Order: sequence, then structure tokens, then C-alpha cells
Amino acid sequence: TNNPRYLNCERGNEAICKQHEYESGCWVDRDDFTPSTAQDKQPGGQTSWHPGNRIHKIRGRRIALMVLRGLQYALQKWEDLTAESGHPLADEHWHVADYYKSIREKAPEVPGCFAENKWKIGQKRRRNLRTKNETTPSDGRQLEEEDYWPSRLCNIPLQGRSLWGPRYNPMESSLVSILKPNPMGDLDPDPNPPYMWAPIYQPPDLPGSWYVPPEEDVNVDFIASARKLAVDNHNRELKRTEKIVSRATTNDIHINSTRQLAEITPGYGTAIMWGRSGHCDGTSHNWCDKSDGISCLMGGTQDNRGSVCFDGTSGWVVFDVKDVKHGFIGARMEPWRKGESQKITKGWTEENNGGKGNYDKTERERRLHAEYTTQRSLEYIEQMEKEIENDILMEDPNRRRLGGGQSCGVVGDYTFEWAINGEIVSWTKAEFCDHFTRLSYNLDVIKFMDDPSKTGDFEVAMRMTNTDNNGQMCITHLYWA
Repeated sequence: TNNPRYLNCERGNEAICKQHEYESGCWVDRDDFTPSTAQDKQPGGQTSWHPGNRIHKIRGRRIALMVLRGLQYALQKWEDLTAESGHPLADEHWHVADYYKSIREKAPEVPGCFAENKWKIGQKRRRNLRTKNETTPSDGRQLEEEDYWPSRLCNIPLQGRSLWGPRYNPMESSLVSILKPNPMGDLDPDPNPPYMWAPIYQPPDLPGSWYVPPEEDVNVDFIASARKLAVDNHNRELKRTEKIVSRATTNDIHINSTRQLAEITPGYGTAIMWGRSGHCDGTSHNWCDKSDGISCLMGGTQDNRGSVCFDGTSGWVVFDVKDVKHGFIGARMEPWRKGESQKITKGWTEENNGGKGNYDKTERERRLHAEYTTQRSLEYIEQMEKEIENDILMEDPNRRRLGGGQSCGVVGDYTFEWAINGEIVSWTKAEFCDHFTRLSYNLDVIKFMDDPSKTGDFEVAMRMTNTDNNGQMCITHLYWA
């Protein structure tokens, strides 16, 4: 990093390096802006068993040097070959189509997850049915074959959309990008959704004392950050966001030709928990989490755990899944969240509030509801950060719990209904839990379709019934192949 001291300690002195793995802060005073929210001294999550940001920096730069040397070799070879045989460079020296084709042809012949397809994805990790050593389910039951995720997924391209981040092209890869709008044309019925929260100051951040190198050192940060996120770029991203998430036009609503006549209509009570606002694309020139109410504006974290949530009054949540080639659809679900975080259906007693959700409310009621949802969104960010820190704690070998994660039924009784192209399946809470399969820590999934003969475009819908606002269901990832 800027100061290489404490990055390469001799054996026996590693503890000294450990004490200096982090260099960060939350704010540097500037003339053009003063945050109204008190800023923390440093970002959270700086645990002793994780490599600090200084370690990440130096490792990243070592990798970058390898890439640069490879690029230098390629350019030199290009120059030498064209000097010898002229321009353009012959195809055999740089086309990789045949190489990639060879890899694709060989991949299906490789055995599935672990040799000879003996390992079924999710094996011995069925929730609530295992002993402490995870060898035999506690009640003697075994996973039914249909509960596993197929090992063929190891050999075929898997597509997906999510609200976890950071993600490159965050709107195009968003779970919301395949969500169908409600009858009012809205994907998010929240009158003040976090994706519309503007940054409270403009880039770039001022260099912190932890970034400023000694005068004799080369300032690699300033060199590497020459490409900064300009204001125009941020506004362009917001415009792209608005185009995707604002009221949909007729062309935005996909019509599935295979849909049954009994069409499922999206409900008015879908709650999109966006998490962090801003341009959070995983790059070093991001402009993420810069909205009002944030207590570490220069924290730099882009970890995000957004979700699409619904309860017993929300109605249907519907996704358009395109280009299924191998007959598989599944999702990562969170059925364990308490209903208090459901910001859209507050006060509802029946599905869609008995009509058009919150759209029938007066202007004053909608304004008050917007203030409420804004506060709930900020509380969700705080809750999300605590969950991330708790997961970091679980990565400590001395603290790790076998299995981990949450129950599939803390919300009480409910019926979970889901549909593929209008064919509705109803599960009781017990049946949902029977199909809820653990892949790894904090990765619990439901399989909706597993039939290689089914291909094409599909409408995937889900909702909760026979419950109340004390419980809700959230989906964070939708996968298909």
C-alpha cells in the first residue's frame, strides 16, 4: 500500500503485522459539505481473523502486476509478429473461439460435483434433520430425491438475478429487472424507494490521512484513481435505473405465450428491500452508500443484501424467466424474517388491502407512509450490516457453528403457494420446510422446476396465504438453467 511497513513480518513477529492490517476512516472534513449525521471513527467489521484492507491492496496489486506483465508479453508478441508478416495479425495468433469451444465440449463429460456424481447438492444438509456431526438426520429420515439440487448443475451454465451485491451492471443483473410490475405499472410501490435517493455530496472523496503516503513514496492511489466516477456518470446510472424501475411501459411487460388462461396478476404489496443506495458496482470508482443518514460515508463497503419480500396480504410476486435451456429453476429464500420489516403492507388486513393497496390512500396518508418507508429502509440497512458482521464472526474458526443460518418457520403457520406458467402448487409450512434444502452456511434454497425436457420462457410466481403480517417470505436470488 502507500506505506509497506508491517506488511511482511518475520516469523514470530506476525502479531505486529496483525495490529496494522487496517487503515481506514469514515470522514474527512471538506469545505463544500458537512454531513448532518455524526460519522463513525472507522468502518465496522474489522476483525482480527480477516486480512485487512492493506492486505487486500497489496495482494490485488501483485495480481495486477501479473496481468500487466501478461499484457506486455502479448503486445510485444503482436508487434513482433506483425513486423514479420504485416497487418492484420493472423487469426490463429489471437482468436480463442476454438479454444473456448473445446472447453464447452469437454465440460459435460466431467463428473458432477465430486467424482462419479455420487454427491447430490444439498446432501446431509437438510434443515432441522441432522445431528451435530451432520452424519444422519436426527429422526432417521433421508432427503427425498426430488429435494436435492441436481448435480448436473455443475456441468451446465447457470443464470441468475439477485439483489445481493456488489454486482457489475447492478440494474441489469438485479432481481428487480425480471420482476413483473403491478397493475398500476410499478415494480416498487414504495413512494420513496432507496434507488432514488440521491447522494448528499458529489465525488471525489478527499484523501484521508490513512491514504496520504510519505513524500518520498510514489502515490499509487492517485495514479490508479485517475479514472473517477464523474457526476455525469452517476446521473447516467440513475437514469438507467429509473428506466428499469419506474412505471413500466407496455413494451416493458413481457407476454408469455405459453401462459395459461388463468393469468396470475402481481399484487400491490411487494416490498423491495434495496439495501444500500447509489452506484455499487464493485469497482474502485463506485459512489455507493452516500445518502442521508449514513454514519460512515467514506467506509467504501459495497456489501449488500437486498431482497424482494411479501407477506400474507401482499398478493402474488411474479418473475419473468427467459431462455431456460435445461429445465431448472430454483431460488434462495429467507422465510425467517419477521413481518415488522415489511414496509408496504403496514395496517393491511387482507390481500392487496382489499383493493389497490396503498394507491387509494389520500395524499397526506401517502406522504406519511413515504416517511415511514424511508425510516424502515434506513433501519433495514442497519440490520443488514449487523447480519453481515455476524456472518463475519461465524467465519472465525473459534466461533463457527456447525450448520448456521435460520429456521424455515419462525413466522408461525402459513401456506406457501408458487406457480410455473399458472399451475399453482400449495405447500403448508411443514411441506415448505420439507423442501427447504441447505447448500452451505446461510445458503438455503427451494427448487421449483427440475425437468430437462422443459425449455423456453416461464412465468414464476409465489405468495403467502393463511398467515398475517407477523411473518413474511423474502427471495434474494433466482436461478435458472
